[in-house]
Amino acid sequence: MTEVVPRQIGRYEIQGVIGRGAMGVILRAHDPDLERTLAIKLIARSLLEGADGDEYMSRFRREARASSRCPHPNIVAVHDFGIHEGQPYLAMEFVEGVSLQAALAAGRRLTVAEATAILGQVLDALGTAHAAGIVHRDIKPANLLLLPDMRCKVADFGIARLGDSDLTRVGDMIGSPSYMSPEQCLGEPVDARSDLFSAGSVLLELLAGERAFGIGNMMEVVYRVIHAKPVPLPPHIVTAFPGLPGVLARAMAKRAADRFPDAAGMAAAMRAATLGGGAADATLVVSTPPRTAPAGIQLDGAALTALERNLAAHVGPIAAVLLRSALREASTTTALCEKLAESIPDPEARRRFRQEATRSLSGVATQSTAGAKPMQPAPAGQAVAAGATPAELEMLRKALLPFVGPIAALMVRRAAADGAPLPVLWTRTAEHIEDPAERARYLAGRLG
Repeated sequence: MTEVVPRQIGRYEIQGVIGRGAMGVILRAHDPDLERTLAIKLIARSLLEGADGDEYMSRFRREARASSRCPHPNIVAVHDFGIHEGQPYLAMEFVEGVSLQAALAAGRRLTVAEATAILGQVLDALGTAHAAGIVHRDIKPANLLLLPDMRCKVADFGIARLGDSDLTRVGDMIGSPSYMSPEQCLGEPVDARSDLFSAGSVLLELLAGERAFGIGNMMEVVYRVIHAKPVPLPPHIVTAFPGLPGVLARAMAKRAADRFPDAAGMAAAMRAATLGGGAADATLVVSTPPRTAPAGIQLDGAALTALERNLAAHVGPIAAVLLRSALREASTTTALCEKLAESIPDPEARRRFRQEATRSLSGVATQSTAGAKPMQPAPAGQAVAAGATPAELEMLRKALLPFVGPIAALMVRRAAADGAPLPVLWTRTAEHIEDPAERARYLAGRLG
């Protein structure tokens, strides 16, 4: 039987139901004192009245404490904890978005750049939680909220382990089997590296389009997590990013000791594998190849790399994508910095980025397009397709970019390596777009 939704909880005015689940109900609420919208998580009364009522109460308190100990822009903030007529509730940040699970179920397809940008934010959030002695233990698409601007927030710290807490006993298996680490499946003690296994499982699912260890009943999935290899990456992704399989293999190693030591290490390896075409050894962070700014901005590769590094400290791996986009639009270094700063939601972090970017670009002349130096010819040995001008190849890259992300430039270069004519390049690059409808839409662009 569905419980009656109260009209008010504490000082919060209830405006409606956001969703219901096994644990209870999520409500939309208004805080009249601070004039803001909140989400209220109210635990089901039936759970409290059962034999495990005390455990559910402990779990709720644990979520409140865990969230309050790791404030981070990629973690759903918990503002208040209280009891309403015998039922505990959490007053949380209201997030205008959907769970990653819901997005995938609705048919949302992500590029490699988007998938790694999401996981970069998750790893950044986990790094903060782990530094506070908190292991989330339930990283999965349902607990990752995706906002319209591709920001991601980690939710539900309800089964997190805080420090040396004994609220969860050794031998208990808590979490979602499809994303749990082998040690979780075995009911053994876990540490931060268990979350990295789960993060790797999510990344693999986003890239492969299926769960890392398949579907089935709980015992079937648990057996595969402990003993079997995860599903492989699609061949076209391995071809484009040869370093990614190594990153996933280390993140999802059966033994915790064989995984990355921390979230920052995994994020760095993932970034290296996707920005530089990858490295065979996922433990190595390869340097980013030099990039060029548009004619209106005179920046060398070192300055661009420093600028990307400054931005990545605030937004994670998506920095590379944001930088490329901003470079296409900005005509001065000041405009470039402002465009990049817009991607940082926190005002204080945005201010720090502006300072860091100014230092990185100190001494760099800000020039207009009219004063720009002419483009230099391509280095000797660099292939250009017969009959295709540099402008046409750039047009092809821009057409491919929305479908495959930043790897578009590499794909165009590889397709043009043997000097094939432009029509052939359209066909070759289209092979990297897996979805037939999207491939057709891409190829339609050559008629434009």
